[in-house]
Amino acid sequence: MIKIDPQSAQSAALATQFKAAPFGPYSADLQKLLQLLRWGFVRGRTIIICTKPYKEWRLGRMAPRRGLPVEVSEREVFTDYGAAAWACFRARWQEVVGQPCPVK
Repeated sequence: MIKIDPQSAQSAALATQFKAAPFGPYSADLQKLLQLLRWGFVRGRTIIICTKPYKEWRLGRMAPRRGLPVEVSEREVFTDYGAAAWACFRARWQEVVGQPCPVK
């Protein structure tokens, strides 16, 4: 299992790699990091919600319990799915590591 050290150059390099190519291909280490960010915990994690098919996405948050509604963020609207994926990556990094992603 990969550990995320927010101060390490390797973690920053993996974040930079994802930002440059959010749809892949991914290195083995980035795949491990994404596995942790995507499946490390489920309830309350940040997700991408399509609000207008193929045109508009927002970030949201899974409910703490099954059956409760998803919380949709009104802060930011994305017209590019790659930008939404990058924002989701940074949000999940913050959730898992407890510190902001080192790459802006």
